[in-house]
Amino acid sequence: MRPGRGIKLAYGAGEMAKGVEDAATNLFVLFFFSQVLGLPGWVVGVVMGVALVIDAVTDPMMGSWSDGFHHRWGRRHPFLLASALPVGLSFALVFRPPALGMVGLALWAGGWLIAHRLALTVFFVPHMALGAELSSDYDERTRIAGIRVFFTYLGAAIFVAVARGVFFKPTPGFPDGQLDPSVYPPMGAAFGVFMVVVVLLSTFGTWRTIASLPRAPADSGAPGLRRMVAEQREAYRSRGFAVLVVSLLCFFVARGVALSLDLYVGTYFWGLGSDAVALPGAALLGILVGSPLAMLLAGRLDKRDLFVWGMAIYAVLTMLPPLLHVLGLFPTGAGLKPTLLLSLFVSGIVGAAATVAAGSMLADIADAHELATGRRQEGLFFGALSFARKASTGAGTVLGGVFLSAIAFPTQAAPGTVDPALVTAVGLCAGPGTAIFGIAGVWIARRYRADRATHAAVQAALAARARGAELSAG
Repeated sequence: MRPGRGIKLAYGAGEMAKGVEDAATNLFVLFFFSQVLGLPGWVVGVVMGVALVIDAVTDPMMGSWSDGFHHRWGRRHPFLLASALPVGLSFALVFRPPALGMVGLALWAGGWLIAHRLALTVFFVPHMALGAELSSDYDERTRIAGIRVFFTYLGAAIFVAVARGVFFKPTPGFPDGQLDPSVYPPMGAAFGVFMVVVVLLSTFGTWRTIASLPRAPADSGAPGLRRMVAEQREAYRSRGFAVLVVSLLCFFVARGVALSLDLYVGTYFWGLGSDAVALPGAALLGILVGSPLAMLLAGRLDKRDLFVWGMAIYAVLTMLPPLLHVLGLFPTGAGLKPTLLLSLFVSGIVGAAATVAAGSMLADIADAHELATGRRQEGLFFGALSFARKASTGAGTVLGGVFLSAIAFPTQAAPGTVDPALVTAVGLCAGPGTAIFGIAGVWIARRYRADRATHAAVQAALAARARGAELSAG
């Protein structure tokens, strides 16, 4: 089956909710609760990490549940529909804390972050599994994964652009607009509504595919911890899946640390003040270019090569600018910002290529699993991947918060007033420090062996088995 353009675009549109969540929580939650409201960095880091880990534990269970879910609306769409309002409402409340003491503020942040991430899990895991079901074609899967990644980061880019252009404008009281506490509640409300709209658009835009999608087997048991653990153990017996997930674990830990420090690096290390928001914007623009570029390369490069080279170049580009700056070899003055933005733009392009390839590879791994077990379980694999991503990103976020507290980086500090040694430490941690994890991920990813020929053999075997079953039934 090859879905039409309208279905693929509607499918991708839902990912904008995930993009908004990624950009908001990775770029602004630590900054908002720590620099703006005054919570210690380690407290915010631990709160965010706990929320991510609790959320991550539910991802495999959500995948298992949707794989075996029986409903006239299919396996995935009931969950997509149910998630829409909770996703938007919980997001808005994260950025609307009432007047509370430090303990109350930490509990508010943790409680609503957990609620939001759980609501997003109900949408995100079935939605990723749905994308793998839309086509069995080797290259078409890469295009669908590319559309998903493109819309994820389009949502993030919209968030960053609107945050900078509308909510974080400099004012006489706050020359650095991101330090103004009054702009965060309306920002949260506006994007909460946006998330509800795109989730519903994606749900109803793909509704007509329900009849052609795989159904849950009649003997599917009730979801539960025992079933989830058994299925996860079975999934990790696949060498390809284990290699892919472990390499991505390294990649996501690196991203978690880097993203939690992004505004600190831009504001204090590069000295860009309110223009620091432009840094993630450049990377997002690179991803928006890189996603369709990866789709165009789908028929020319194998997914494994795209994945490995994308991660390798990304790691190098993460490491070099801060290191060169500390060594006095990076452009200064008028040349600093454009050179930095160009580097981030290119890193976004190659990072997108790796992400697109990984999503497409996972759909192929689900085929191999079906051939080995006779069960169609996309949710199992995408739930496990989401678990790994969130747990490792959470670990990276915790490391970022703990690092800030360990070096005693001051809270609510104006740019130019922080000890230069602390500023240098932040830059080196976000650059060379995180690149170590990325390099480890590349070393592991090189052990992935499946390719186009492997996929063709699996598809042929599945088709032969299906024909045999039809003949037996007839």
